[in-house]
Amino acid sequence: MAKQETPERKKVVFFSMIPPSDNARLETMLGYANAAALLDYETLIYFFLDGALIGKQQVFNKLDQKIRDRVREALDNGVLLRICSAAAQTFGIDNKNIVPGFEIVGIAFFYAYAENANIVLTWS
Repeated sequence: MAKQETPERKKVVFFSMIPPSDNARLETMLGYANAAALLDYETLIYFFLDGALIGKQQVFNKLDQKIRDRVREALDNGVLLRICSAAAQTFGIDNKNIVPGFEIVGIAFFYAYAENANIVLTWS
């Protein structure tokens, strides 16, 4: 009997520069990302510019509770939360003050991931 190949999961990428102060857009974008993960999309949110601040522990702790819950839900759903390394450097985000579950990666990571994505959404 021939081995059946498992189909590759579809990928969706969210390219987000939403600042931490914009609760409505952040909550909506995180809701869409969580829905994608629950629909079995491999889901990535790439935070750049002001959006990177969401991954800084001191900023995250001051976010609205709904946003913090949505971020934790995203992590529980397997959403990959990545911060642009240039933005991380600009805002003083490093492995000592990053929110657990977030990772700092370069733009090359984003391009490589997005290149094979089925859907790429920009949230600004």
